[in-house]
Amino acid sequence: MGIVIDHQLVDDIPTLIIHKQDQQVAPLPVVVYFHGFTSAKEQNLAIAYLLAEEGFRVVLPDALHHGERQGEVSNDQIQFNFWKIVQKNLIDLHKLNEWLMKNGLLEAGRLGVAGTSMGGITTAAALTQYHEVQVAGLMMGSAKLQEMAHYLLKGIEQQGIQLPFTDEEIKAQVEELKQIDLSEQVEVINERPLLIWHGEEDHVVPFNHAVSFHDQLQQAGFEQVKFVSEKGRDHKVSRSGMLELTNWFKTYL
Repeated sequence: MGIVIDHQLVDDIPTLIIHKQDQQVAPLPVVVYFHGFTSAKEQNLAIAYLLAEEGFRVVLPDALHHGERQGEVSNDQIQFNFWKIVQKNLIDLHKLNEWLMKNGLLEAGRLGVAGTSMGGITTAAALTQYHEVQVAGLMMGSAKLQEMAHYLLKGIEQQGIQLPFTDEEIKAQVEELKQIDLSEQVEVINERPLLIWHGEEDHVVPFNHAVSFHDQLQQAGFEQVKFVSEKGRDHKVSRSGMLELTNWFKTYL
Protein backbone atom coordinates (compact mmCIF):
# COMPACT_ATOMS: atom_id res chain seq x y z
CA MET A 1 0.00 0.00 0.00
CA GLY A 2 1.40 3.40 -1.01
CA ILE A 3 2.21 6.44 1.11
CA VAL A 4 0.18 9.60 0.47
CA ILE A 5 1.27 13.22 1.00
CA ASP A 6 -1.66 15.57 1.61
CA HIS A 7 -1.10 19.33 1.51
CA GLN A 8 -3.29 21.12 4.05
CA LEU A 9 -3.65 24.66 5.34
CA VAL A 10 -4.32 24.17 9.04
CA ASP A 11 -5.52 27.57 10.24
CA ASP A 12 -2.62 29.70 8.91
CA ILE A 13 -0.07 26.85 8.84
CA PRO A 14 0.93 25.27 5.50
CA THR A 15 1.30 21.59 6.42
CA LEU A 16 2.08 18.25 4.81
CA ILE A 17 0.22 15.22 6.21
CA ILE A 18 1.85 11.88 5.41
CA HIS A 19 0.12 8.52 5.96
CA LYS A 20 -0.67 5.21 4.28
CA GLN A 21 -3.11 5.44 1.39
CA ASP A 22 -5.68 3.21 3.08
CA GLN A 23 -5.47 5.16 6.37
CA GLN A 24 -6.14 8.69 5.16
CA VAL A 25 -9.19 9.22 7.37
CA ALA A 26 -8.42 6.66 10.09
CA PRO A 27 -7.45 7.80 13.60
CA LEU A 28 -3.72 7.05 13.96
CA PRO A 29 -0.87 7.76 16.36
CA VAL A 30 0.56 11.08 15.16
CA VAL A 31 4.09 12.48 15.04
CA VAL A 32 4.39 16.24 14.54
CA TYR A 33 7.87 16.91 13.16
CA PHE A 34 9.32 20.44 13.18
CA HIS A 35 12.01 21.42 10.65
CA GLY A 36 15.19 23.35 11.33
CA PHE A 37 16.19 26.99 10.90
CA THR A 38 16.10 28.16 7.22
CA SER A 39 14.74 24.73 6.26
CA ALA A 40 11.15 23.83 5.25
CA LYS A 41 8.59 21.09 5.79
CA GLU A 42 9.45 19.23 2.54
CA GLN A 43 12.99 18.60 3.74
CA ASN A 44 11.75 16.13 6.36
CA LEU A 45 9.86 13.88 3.94
CA ALA A 46 12.46 11.11 4.33
CA ILE A 47 11.84 10.68 8.06
CA ALA A 48 8.09 11.16 7.49
CA TYR A 49 8.10 8.30 4.97
CA LEU A 50 9.87 5.94 7.39
CA LEU A 51 7.36 6.77 10.13
CA ALA A 52 4.32 6.52 7.83
CA GLU A 53 5.45 3.06 6.72
CA GLU A 54 5.19 2.01 10.38
CA GLY A 55 1.57 3.19 10.60
CA PHE A 56 2.02 6.72 11.93
CA ARG A 57 0.40 9.85 10.58
CA VAL A 58 3.17 12.45 10.25
CA VAL A 59 2.48 16.17 10.32
CA LEU A 60 5.11 18.49 8.81
CA PRO A 61 4.33 22.20 9.36
CA ASP A 62 6.18 25.18 7.90
CA ALA A 63 7.48 27.45 10.65
CA LEU A 64 6.92 31.20 10.60
CA HIS A 65 9.22 32.92 8.00
CA HIS A 66 10.01 29.53 6.44
CA GLY A 67 8.83 27.60 3.39
CA GLU A 68 5.45 28.86 2.20
CA ARG A 69 5.41 31.34 5.09
CA GLN A 70 8.72 32.99 4.21
CA GLY A 71 7.33 36.28 2.94
CA GLU A 72 9.50 39.35 2.40
CA VAL A 73 11.81 38.89 5.37
CA SER A 74 15.59 39.33 5.23
CA ASN A 75 17.95 36.63 6.50
CA ASP A 76 19.14 38.96 9.27
CA GLN A 77 15.54 39.57 10.34
CA ILE A 78 14.89 35.81 10.50
CA GLN A 79 17.98 35.39 12.71
CA PHE A 80 16.75 38.14 15.04
CA ASN A 81 13.34 36.43 15.22
CA PHE A 82 14.69 32.96 16.04
CA TRP A 83 13.02 32.71 19.44
CA LYS A 84 9.78 34.27 18.19
CA ILE A 85 9.70 31.47 15.60
CA VAL A 86 10.18 28.84 18.32
CA GLN A 87 7.38 30.44 20.38
CA LYS A 88 5.12 30.49 17.30
CA ASN A 89 5.88 26.79 16.71
CA LEU A 90 4.45 26.11 20.17
CA ILE A 91 1.25 27.98 19.31
CA ASP A 92 1.13 26.09 16.00
CA LEU A 93 1.47 22.76 17.82
CA HIS A 94 -1.65 23.58 19.82
CA LYS A 95 -3.54 24.47 16.61
CA LEU A 96 -2.39 21.28 14.87
CA ASN A 97 -3.39 19.10 17.83
CA GLU A 98 -6.85 20.74 17.93
CA TRP A 99 -7.27 20.21 14.17
CA LEU A 100 -6.24 16.55 14.39
CA MET A 101 -8.70 15.89 17.23
CA LYS A 102 -11.54 17.81 15.56
CA ASN A 103 -11.11 15.76 12.39
CA GLY A 104 -10.82 12.42 14.19
CA LEU A 105 -7.26 11.86 12.93
CA LEU A 106 -5.51 11.36 16.28
CA GLU A 107 -5.87 7.98 17.93
CA ALA A 108 -6.61 8.18 21.66
CA GLY A 109 -4.23 11.07 22.38
CA ARG A 110 -1.21 9.20 20.97
CA LEU A 111 0.74 12.36 20.11
CA GLY A 112 4.49 12.41 19.57
CA VAL A 113 6.66 15.42 18.75
CA ALA A 114 10.15 15.57 17.27
CA GLY A 115 12.29 17.95 15.27
CA THR A 116 15.64 18.80 13.78
CA SER A 117 17.85 21.58 15.15
CA MET A 118 15.43 24.51 15.75
CA GLY A 119 12.72 21.83 15.55
CA GLY A 120 14.50 19.90 18.31
CA ILE A 121 14.64 23.07 20.40
CA THR A 122 10.90 23.47 19.77
CA THR A 123 10.34 19.85 20.89
CA ALA A 124 12.18 20.43 24.17
CA ALA A 125 10.13 23.59 24.75
CA ALA A 126 6.89 21.74 23.93
CA LEU A 127 7.54 19.28 26.77
CA THR A 128 7.38 22.20 29.21
CA GLN A 129 4.01 23.41 27.87
CA TYR A 130 2.00 20.41 26.67
CA HIS A 131 1.30 17.35 28.78
CA GLU A 132 -0.51 16.04 25.65
CA VAL A 133 2.89 15.19 24.12
CA GLN A 134 3.44 11.55 25.06
CA VAL A 135 6.78 10.77 23.36
CA ALA A 136 9.51 13.11 22.08
CA GLY A 137 12.64 13.12 19.93
CA LEU A 138 15.33 15.82 19.99
CA MET A 139 17.35 15.50 16.80
CA MET A 140 20.45 17.66 17.28
CA GLY A 141 18.41 20.27 19.15
CA SER A 142 19.17 21.82 22.52
CA ALA A 143 17.05 21.54 25.65
CA LYS A 144 19.12 24.34 27.24
CA LEU A 145 17.32 27.30 25.71
CA GLN A 146 18.88 30.14 27.67
CA GLU A 147 22.37 28.75 27.09
CA MET A 148 21.54 28.31 23.40
CA ALA A 149 20.33 31.92 23.19
CA HIS A 150 23.70 33.19 24.47
CA TYR A 151 25.50 30.89 22.00
CA LEU A 152 23.44 32.23 19.05
CA LEU A 153 23.93 35.85 20.13
CA LYS A 154 27.69 35.30 20.24
CA GLY A 155 27.53 33.83 16.71
CA ILE A 156 25.61 36.83 15.37
CA GLU A 157 28.12 39.22 16.92
CA GLN A 158 31.02 37.24 15.42
CA GLN A 159 29.46 37.72 11.97
CA GLY A 160 29.67 41.46 12.60
CA ILE A 161 25.89 41.85 12.47
CA GLN A 162 24.52 44.73 14.52
CA LEU A 163 21.75 43.55 16.84
CA PRO A 164 18.62 45.76 16.77
CA PHE A 165 18.14 45.33 20.55
CA THR A 166 19.50 47.06 23.62
CA ASP A 167 21.38 45.00 26.24
CA GLU A 168 18.32 45.29 28.50
CA GLU A 169 16.02 43.96 25.75
CA ILE A 170 18.37 41.03 25.11
CA LYS A 171 18.51 40.22 28.82
CA ALA A 172 14.70 40.33 29.04
CA GLN A 173 14.33 38.06 25.98
CA VAL A 174 16.72 35.47 27.41
CA GLU A 175 15.01 35.56 30.83
CA GLU A 176 11.64 35.04 29.13
CA LEU A 177 12.96 31.75 27.73
CA LYS A 178 13.19 30.37 31.27
CA GLN A 179 9.48 29.48 31.08
CA ILE A 180 10.12 27.10 28.17
CA ASP A 181 13.68 26.01 29.07
CA LEU A 182 13.42 22.26 29.63
CA SER A 183 16.79 22.08 31.41
CA GLU A 184 15.33 24.39 34.09
CA GLN A 185 12.31 22.15 34.76
CA VAL A 186 13.20 18.56 33.91
CA GLU A 187 10.51 17.27 36.26
CA VAL A 188 7.89 18.07 33.59
CA ILE A 189 9.26 15.19 31.50
CA ASN A 190 7.75 12.87 34.10
CA GLU A 191 7.62 9.37 32.59
CA ARG A 192 7.51 10.51 28.98
CA PRO A 193 10.03 8.70 26.75
CA LEU A 194 12.64 11.05 25.29
CA LEU A 195 15.24 10.31 22.59
CA ILE A 196 18.24 12.63 22.25
CA TRP A 197 20.27 12.21 19.05
CA HIS A 198 23.30 14.33 18.22
CA GLY A 199 26.35 14.30 15.94
CA GLU A 200 29.63 14.65 17.80
CA GLU A 201 31.05 17.16 15.27
CA ASP A 202 28.03 19.48 15.35
CA HIS A 203 29.11 23.11 15.67
CA VAL A 204 25.72 24.68 14.89
CA VAL A 205 23.94 23.30 17.95
CA PRO A 206 26.76 22.34 20.34
CA PHE A 207 27.13 18.61 21.01
CA ASN A 208 28.07 19.38 24.63
CA HIS A 209 24.52 20.68 25.24
CA ALA A 210 23.21 17.16 24.55
CA VAL A 211 25.90 15.54 26.75
CA SER A 212 25.33 17.81 29.74
CA PHE A 213 21.53 17.65 29.44
CA HIS A 214 21.62 13.85 29.32
CA ASP A 215 23.91 13.85 32.40
CA GLN A 216 21.38 16.08 34.15
CA LEU A 217 18.54 13.63 33.34
CA GLN A 218 20.58 10.64 34.51
CA GLN A 219 21.33 12.35 37.81
CA ALA A 220 17.62 13.10 38.19
CA GLY A 221 16.88 9.39 37.73
CA PHE A 222 14.94 9.45 34.46
CA GLU A 223 14.81 5.97 32.94
CA GLN A 224 12.89 6.39 29.66
CA VAL A 225 15.61 8.52 28.12
CA LYS A 226 18.05 7.41 25.44
CA PHE A 227 21.06 9.38 24.22
CA VAL A 228 22.54 8.41 20.85
CA SER A 229 25.67 10.20 19.65
CA GLU A 230 27.26 9.68 16.26
CA LYS A 231 31.01 9.95 15.71
CA GLY A 232 32.19 12.15 12.84
CA ARG A 233 28.67 13.48 12.20
CA ASP A 234 28.14 17.23 11.81
CA HIS A 235 24.85 19.17 11.70
CA LYS A 236 22.88 16.69 9.60
CA VAL A 237 20.68 13.81 10.72
CA SER A 238 21.95 10.53 9.28
CA ARG A 239 19.82 7.65 8.02
CA SER A 240 20.74 5.70 11.15
CA GLY A 241 19.49 8.67 13.20
CA MET A 242 16.18 8.59 11.32
CA LEU A 243 15.86 4.85 11.93
CA GLU A 244 16.67 5.38 15.61
CA LEU A 245 13.82 7.90 15.87
CA THR A 246 11.43 5.64 13.95
CA ASN A 247 12.19 2.77 16.31
CA TRP A 248 11.75 5.07 19.30
CA PHE A 249 8.20 5.99 18.25
CA LYS A 250 7.46 2.37 17.30
CA THR A 251 8.47 1.29 20.81
CA TYR A 252 6.75 3.99 22.85
CA LEU A 253 3.96 5.62 20.80
